[in-house]
Amino acid sequence: MTRMISVTPSRGWLGNARRRAACTFAALLPVLFAAIALAVAPAAHADDEASGVAAADANIAGNPTLQTAPSSNFSSQKVDGQPFFLLSDASFASDQLAQVRLEAPGRDFKDALQAYGGADIVVYRVPRPLDFLKAQKNLHRLNVAPNYQGEGLANTLAYLWDRWFTEARRAWQRVLSFATRSKATEAAPQFRLGEQTGKQTQFQPNSPFAPLKGYDMVARFRYPIWDAKVIQPPKGVNLAGSSSNFIEASAGNVMIPVGKLPPGLYIVEAAIGNYRAHTLLFVSDTVAVVKAAPNGMLVWTTRRDNGKPVANTEVSWTDGVGVLQSGTTGGDGTLVLQHVSPERSYVLGTDPQGGVFVSENFYYDSEIYNTKIYAVTDRPMYRPGDPVHVKFIGRTFQNATQSSVPAEAEIELDVLDPNGAPVASSKVHFASGTGADTAFTLPADATAGGYTLRFDYNGDVYGAAFRVADYVKPHFDVNLSMDKADYATGEALKGKIQLRYPDGKPVRDSKISVTLRAQKVTIVDGELRYAGLFPVKLDQQELKTDSDGNASLTLPAAKEPSRYALTLFAQDGAAYKVRVTREVLIARGATSYRLNTARSFSQPKEAVSFDLQALGAIDPASHAPSKWEWTRLESQTHGEGALKSASGKLSFPVQFDEPGSYMLSVKDDVGNLLAATSHWVAGDGVKAIPGSVEIVFDRDRYRVGDTAEALITFPMPVDDALLTLERDNVERRALLTAGGDWLQLQRVAPSQWKARIKVGADFAPNMTFSVLYVHAGEYVFQNAGIVVAQPQIELNVKSDKPLYGPGDTVTLNVDSTLNGKPEAANLTVSVVDEMVYVLQPEIAPNIVDFFYHPRRNNVRTSSSLSFITYDLARSPLKGAPGGPQRANYNERGVKVLERPRRDDQDTAAWEGNLKTDANGHATMTFRMPDSLARWRITVRAAAPDGMVGQRTAYVRSDKALYLKWSGPSHFRVNDQPAIDMIAFNQTDADMDAQWVVDGGGLSLNQKVTLRRGANYLRLPSGALKDGVINATLRRAGQDVDRLQTAIHLDASGWLDLHQNMVALDGASKPLDLPQDAQDVSVRFIGSAASQFMRVADDLIAYPYGCAEQTSSRLIPLALAHDAIGHGENASSTQGLEALLRNQRQRLAMLAGVGGTFGWWGDTTGGSALITAYAYYADWLASRSLGISLPADNWQHAMDVYRDAGAKEPLLHRALALWLMQQMGLPVATPVSGVAADLMSDAAATANAPARSGTYGAPDSIVFAQADTPRGKQMATLLIASMARSATAQLPEGFDAAASAARSALSNDPAPLVQSLLVMSGGEGGTAADASALLAKSSADYPTLDRALTLLWLRKTLGGDVAVAALPSLQGAGWTRALTPTGAPLYKWSGAAVPTSLDAGAARTDVNALVAFRSHTSEDSRLNITVARRFYKLEPLEVAVDPKKKDAAGESQLGRSAFTARLVKQGDAIDSNALYVDEVTLTPRSGNAYHYGLLDVPLPPGGDVEATSWGVSIDGLPGAKEGAAGPQPFQRVASYEMGELAYHQPVPLLDRPVTLRQLVRFALPGTFALPPARYFRMYQPDAKAFEGGKSDRVTTLRIQ
Repeated sequence: MTRMISVTPSRGWLGNARRRAACTFAALLPVLFAAIALAVAPAAHADDEASGVAAADANIAGNPTLQTAPSSNFSSQKVDGQPFFLLSDASFASDQLAQVRLEAPGRDFKDALQAYGGADIVVYRVPRPLDFLKAQKNLHRLNVAPNYQGEGLANTLAYLWDRWFTEARRAWQRVLSFATRSKATEAAPQFRLGEQTGKQTQFQPNSPFAPLKGYDMVARFRYPIWDAKVIQPPKGVNLAGSSSNFIEASAGNVMIPVGKLPPGLYIVEAAIGNYRAHTLLFVSDTVAVVKAAPNGMLVWTTRRDNGKPVANTEVSWTDGVGVLQSGTTGGDGTLVLQHVSPERSYVLGTDPQGGVFVSENFYYDSEIYNTKIYAVTDRPMYRPGDPVHVKFIGRTFQNATQSSVPAEAEIELDVLDPNGAPVASSKVHFASGTGADTAFTLPADATAGGYTLRFDYNGDVYGAAFRVADYVKPHFDVNLSMDKADYATGEALKGKIQLRYPDGKPVRDSKISVTLRAQKVTIVDGELRYAGLFPVKLDQQELKTDSDGNASLTLPAAKEPSRYALTLFAQDGAAYKVRVTREVLIARGATSYRLNTARSFSQPKEAVSFDLQALGAIDPASHAPSKWEWTRLESQTHGEGALKSASGKLSFPVQFDEPGSYMLSVKDDVGNLLAATSHWVAGDGVKAIPGSVEIVFDRDRYRVGDTAEALITFPMPVDDALLTLERDNVERRALLTAGGDWLQLQRVAPSQWKARIKVGADFAPNMTFSVLYVHAGEYVFQNAGIVVAQPQIELNVKSDKPLYGPGDTVTLNVDSTLNGKPEAANLTVSVVDEMVYVLQPEIAPNIVDFFYHPRRNNVRTSSSLSFITYDLARSPLKGAPGGPQRANYNERGVKVLERPRRDDQDTAAWEGNLKTDANGHATMTFRMPDSLARWRITVRAAAPDGMVGQRTAYVRSDKALYLKWSGPSHFRVNDQPAIDMIAFNQTDADMDAQWVVDGGGLSLNQKVTLRRGANYLRLPSGALKDGVINATLRRAGQDVDRLQTAIHLDASGWLDLHQNMVALDGASKPLDLPQDAQDVSVRFIGSAASQFMRVADDLIAYPYGCAEQTSSRLIPLALAHDAIGHGENASSTQGLEALLRNQRQRLAMLAGVGGTFGWWGDTTGGSALITAYAYYADWLASRSLGISLPADNWQHAMDVYRDAGAKEPLLHRALALWLMQQMGLPVATPVSGVAADLMSDAAATANAPARSGTYGAPDSIVFAQADTPRGKQMATLLIASMARSATAQLPEGFDAAASAARSALSNDPAPLVQSLLVMSGGEGGTAADASALLAKSSADYPTLDRALTLLWLRKTLGGDVAVAALPSLQGAGWTRALTPTGAPLYKWSGAAVPTSLDAGAARTDVNALVAFRSHTSEDSRLNITVARRFYKLEPLEVAVDPKKKDAAGESQLGRSAFTARLVKQGDAIDSNALYVDEVTLTPRSGNAYHYGLLDVPLPPGGDVEATSWGVSIDGLPGAKEGAAGPQPFQRVASYEMGELAYHQPVPLLDRPVTLRQLVRFALPGTFALPPARYFRMYQPDAKAFEGGKSDRVTTLRIQ
């Protein structure tokens, strides 16, 4: 039991101390005088005792009573306090014990606060409550200043008295000798001083706060919060299925009783030390219930105890600033207030007894009538690079039921990625009758996640969504097979888990974590569904596979029909991780049924007819309905009856004898649950759950003119209740005891009523019927919908046959009807692989629900019972401690199993504008994709009169036997892979077949036995040949399935791009190509325009992707997009636009913090030039695509220049400023600065010796020669050109320097230099042959130099370029295509290398550019040693913290530990293991190489792991870093995958660098790898090879 501690006035305590001290001295004085007398005895004795007294006095200095008085030590006893919360979260009746809640930081500060003795509580009554409340800006947190008086004098005076007392006794000690005092205390021992003077003063914790002024103090006490009962979470309440739970009980978190108080408004003040808080306390016997609507509210005041209306209550409605409306409740306790509802408002009131209440009300419009635009995509999920089809359908609503066709307009569509960046945009015309239909293509590197369709129609912005995820094949398959197909309740579940690699090998010793969650069956609209969004976790097991890759599984039995969701998370020794989820139904039939009846409640002993209807095709193997069974919930009694077998709809009668709530279910002959529904029988036996109201309507839907009957059951007899009809407002109201003209009420039982409501036309599409009552200090309300049946288009979809083979033509017949009559409608049809919906359920709502959904209730109900006020205690003193502070705590692919499909087509068909004729009929056809799947057909219909409908149907593609190529198809010459074909057996039995393979160097004819499912068939090992491999499965001499796979072989070494110019001075020209030439192509060039397009196409096709090269690719793409899209003969730019968007997306992904760009993303350091170049490229691309970005977006480039530009070469600074000037940024001031720096540099280097350096023609001037005189001369010309247009001030002599630079560069042959001379112009501007300059900008010219040349010459050519007529290539083997810029390109497809080309006739004005890839034999030209090694990772057991081993759900499967073992030369590679690929680059001492790239070859099937998260490795050379062991992976710059290789950027190589990646080799075989090589991207001829030669070959044996 807690106890109250009164606060003792300090002056009383001080007076008592004084009196005690006076008495002590009064009694002590006679004894002291006697002692003095003894001390002055006759002298004879003095001499005798002299020696003793002297000895005693010698000890005075050591006497503790004579030491200096101790300090007060006040600070160690004083309790300053800590912040705490004080709140009131409920109002109270006058006969209730009122309480407030105090939350003190007991967990961290209990010891420091306990000395205060609790909390000082003061209760005040507010004299004019409504005026007080209206004056508050925040009713939740009062603004009442404390009355701080400070510590006071009590403790000071206590200390002074103790100090005086001690000093007085010491004065006596100094007067009298020790011997005298000793004799005195011997005579009167009670006067011994002892240790009294050595003790510290004991200070009392007094409150520094005086009572508040202007309020009546009702109570004042100190409450012992540390001894009081702590608030506990509710017992027996578990948050099932949630990852959270109630917080633990904590000392100092208590309820403080303040007593029973008369009705009124009170302030409760609490203080601990210098910290004080206050809160409001409402005491009222009246409750206000508020129903807020858009334009007003209904207030109902009732008695708190029995719910009877309270009349004559004063009510004010305020928004916290002023009073909106006020009034007094009538005889029925209601008051209607008219005003537009703010988002937050308060209802303040006082009842006739003085009780005060507050209700806080939140209002928001949940239903707005305007134009609704329905946007739907052909499917809910896509892969990067997929096309997306979108359909827009609209209606303009005047109210809940009336609508018209929207106005014609242009829809502006933006597609936003998960980061909010636009990836596509377009304009599409929206027609009133048919809507709009459009399509776009996702970028090839689209980010995974949720995407938004944001579209603008007539100024209103709408949205829709879809998801993007890459489908990833798991590294091994996890198959779960249960021992039985059906399980009953109470029966344990057993099964087997099988893990297999793609080649069929078992995954041995794999760890499997099995998590089991369950959902119980529930009933929604007569259909069986599963309860709750989150299944409840039942069990978790850790398993391990045996040597055959199998593990046995046993699951607990289910007590009720349920769905078990099994999640299997498996991991093999190579850290392959696969997660799969499987579903097991317990006591659920295979076929879904619906059970319903015409009326939801009936009278006792009345026969009720129920209908059982199958919801789909009946599975012939399923069990038929056998019996019905009811359970009376109140008594748990049962009844049952047999069902007669019947096809189609089955009707049967059931009689319920007693009133009550019943659950009726239908089961099959083995006890599986097929369907269930609820039914109520009126009468006194029906029980409602306490704290609820049960409302049951007799039907689900009504028509206008019907009478709806509702059975209303309260948990106890109530004295009164408020009944309302609500939708956009409180449409009608009545009291339970009085009734109304809109409903008839009949009392069926003491706690049960029946209401009859006439359904009017204004009820459509629905109306909310609400019942509310107040009882025993609680208010309860329940809403139930009266739904008016909405007509909708019925759709019937039939295919011309039930089953199709891949490649077959599918014909769909669609019929649309309305109320049984044909209805002409516009249809949108999509046919999508059902697997997509398994991975991502449909996102778009049903079209009927979207347009004609039951309207949301716009009325918000709240009450005055739970208004919360609170305060955080703070100290009024400066520098007070702040108390405990809280810290701020702040994609992947979708894995699918191997499927029988030979293409990646997820959408088989899309028809956005299919129309049914006057007979309601339409037909469409499409070709079945080359895959075996179940396809979902979704048809959405919209008629001109506003009627809509939606239907889903299915069609299936299947084959008994089906072949699929499982490995790669791209190899190197002399590779000998061991490839598996997958043969799918789709039947229910094993089958024998003949497997025939020929072509590509293979020949095979053998008999195979194909088991059910996937069968892995190993092809003969050996070297493959270029060509097509034909595979056939035969049965009984007939071909069952055929598969063709094209094999492509590269040379065994690195292939470099070569370009040869061939003059067309004859009809046929020899080519003289090397024998290993591949990817041979020819394009014709006859003018500057065609040269321009050739340079642009070369930049677009460049295979690498740093920030500079991505920008250099964006620039020509934007120029080409503008030229093709705006020309007279404009062709489709969709493919080019997709390329442009892809590269723009890639550039955005390379951006760093603050919009800074480095050479290769944000991990290589920011650069002013690269940043300006990237922003300029994006500026061009955005303008070309029509994407509007804010002007300050481009300002980031100037910000980066300001911060980093001074550190960069002068040429880089000049180029950055030129790019920013093109974007319209102000550059005059920085241009003047660079000009001054150029002049200073020229003066400083005038007498310096010239630096020697040799640069080749392909070397980049910008990156390799920026600091050379050549680079500075270019910077001078650029600055002079910009200064003229920007009117920038130039230093004296700069014009002469610019003229000298122009003269010095005039004979420079570099295309970049000559194009700058042309672009910069000026007096005596240079004229140049643009065609010749562009011809020099070949594919081996650095990308940035090429792109700048293109830009500067384009300005000279006057913008868009036109192409002259070019010849056509003659002869077989050449295939014509178009480049991204629209130029003709001829590709060689013949078997042998072409020997000549024929243009038809000689053309002296045209040349042919022949491009091809071939191997070049060369030695290393850079002084760099390249060494490559592999380490096999052997798994280790992950150590588990013993303190956490029992934690719920704890599993180490997400993490892997390995030891690295060096692979020796000649050792075989394990295809199922994980390896570290290590390349070490060692430059010769003193050399430094910038902008390098490392090319590392991989065998076919080799891949780099995207992340090393969760992997710790021991045994690698090098220093260990971090607590998790060595950090083997250099992530300074990211890698990129290439064709049979990966590329690693090396920004700076000035010392040995070791680069490591995690790699896997999935394809067994023997493979020849070329050497790893390093080259400088802007001096491409300078390379270094592993082993020193490009011809070096390494053989890998993979098993």
